[in-house]
Amino acid sequence: MEHRETDERDPDATTVAAVGIAGTILLIVTVLAVQGLYESANRTEHERKVVATAPAELRDLRAAQLARLHATGWVDKNNDVVAIPIEKAMEILAADPNPAAPVTGAK
Repeated sequence: MEHRETDERDPDATTVAAVGIAGTILLIVTVLAVQGLYESANRTEHERKVVATAPAELRDLRAAQLARLHATGWVDKNNDVVAIPIEKAMEILAADPNPAAPVTGAK
């Protein structure tokens, strides 16, 4: 039987395995870090473009609702139903908890 001498230039299996494992761990950490940065940038852009700016329809709707809350006018003229500004309605309600109650003794 011949005895082969090992060549010192052959790579050590333990070293190769350690470098492979370290490289794999480094690759996984890098991928997770890049994915985290992407998600953070994506979330920031979504908030800037979608959440922070109200759509024009929503702004118009809110403006119309505020105008209606502060307006005075007839709701139903035939039934004597009137709309008054919300602040005035709250003042009336605070002064008399039941402003729609019939006045007793009035003719």
